Amino acid sequence: MTQKVFEENIAVLREKLKQRLIAYRYSNGSYRTYMRIFGWLEKFISECGETVYTPKLGYLFIAEYRFQTQLSPHEFNRAKVLVQRLDEILSGKSFTLRLEDPKPTAPRQFREWHEKYCEHLRQVGSSESTLRSHTRYTRRILESLAPNVTSYDALSAAHVYDYFVNGDKSTNQSYSVVRRFFSYLHKNGVTKENLSLCVPSPRAPKPLPSIYDSNEIESLIAAVDRTNPVGKRDYAIMLLASHLGLRSSDIVNLTPDNVNLETKTISIVQVKTGNPVKLVMNTEVEKALSDYINNGRLQSAHDKIFLSSRAPFMPIKAATCFAVTRKYFGLSGIATQGRRRGPHALRASYATALVTKGVPYPVAQKALGHENIESLKYYVRIDAKRLRNCALDVPKPSGAFAALIGDLAEVTV
Repeated sequence: MTQKVFEENIAVLREKLKQRLIAYRYSNGSYRTYMRIFGWLEKFISECGETVYTPKLGYLFIAEYRFQTQLSPHEFNRAKVLVQRLDEILSGKSFTLRLEDPKPTAPRQFREWHEKYCEHLRQVGSSESTLRSHTRYTRRILESLAPNVTSYDALSAAHVYDYFVNGDKSTNQSYSVVRRFFSYLHKNGVTKENLSLCVPSPRAPKPLPSIYDSNEIESLIAAVDRTNPVGKRDYAIMLLASHLGLRSSDIVNLTPDNVNLETKTISIVQVKTGNPVKLVMNTEVEKALSDYINNGRLQSAHDKIFLSSRAPFMPIKAATCFAVTRKYFGLSGIATQGRRRGPHALRASYATALVTKGVPYPVAQKALGHENIESLKYYVRIDAKRLRNCALDVPKPSGAFAALIGDLAEVTV
């Protein structure tokens, strides 16, 4: 079978582009910009003696466009996006949210077994977030080792030691990830030594969660302007995090099928744990979600509830939730005092509010969707009221210690 050749008459392509831009609700300004750049592309194709557009001509247009010094970097980026949009039209694909960077790979001498390790993680059922973090951390150490190590056979304990002592800026999580990777290599006979034994095991104290009291949460929520679609969306996102304790990954994956307005419940399978959880919405959350769905959300073929505020109105990513929360922390004027300002801080505040109000731990565990009740220890550490009840009386000093502090009356001979 011959490979399909993607090409289109330039006049037909112009009309298809117009229809796509209108269908995806691009603003008038963006529409005019793309059509202006399309005019330059049309002129370029004509000068090449062609009447049809192909992805190769689009590539050549960008290569030529790069040297137009009178044009701004912003317009150059728009030109690249235009060519991507045209290629999507030719191949029958929907518009993507943004240009995707090439997928990074490990250095050539390490690539084969690094890819095998990633495939191994898939086969054992690792979640996508785990797969991403393991891929990133292991690639980082291999990139650092590459200038001095030509193969896995040449990799030694000295190289690993030097990496962690002199060059590593990793978090504690990366140590365990790299340890697991080296263990996999040794079990499969790729390295002569079990280099996982050379990876340090730091024991840094786990920091207290960043929490905000009820007054601060109210001030944060009040900073949202709900008179426009973006504000309606942001308001609903922050209420889901602060009033129900939903993670960003679960918020962005919400669909209408997850929400039952009759029973006032949200039923999901958590992205992080894979466990189902059913939450009851309070009146505030219910109204905010209904307001966004009915009055703020544009009609879209996408099934996710929360969409971006700009064309082509794709489902938002978890990073958007973080940007939204930080935005209103800034507008509210709350003194964060070194505390985190992302959606997880709202989840932590919700969890802390539950345990400090005396909600039984099994109930709080169910509300937060934790797999293990031990996870609540992270929030119990700041439940000062109940921890105070567990405090023991300080014993009276005696013996040499009493003498040392001057309490000689307690010294026994």
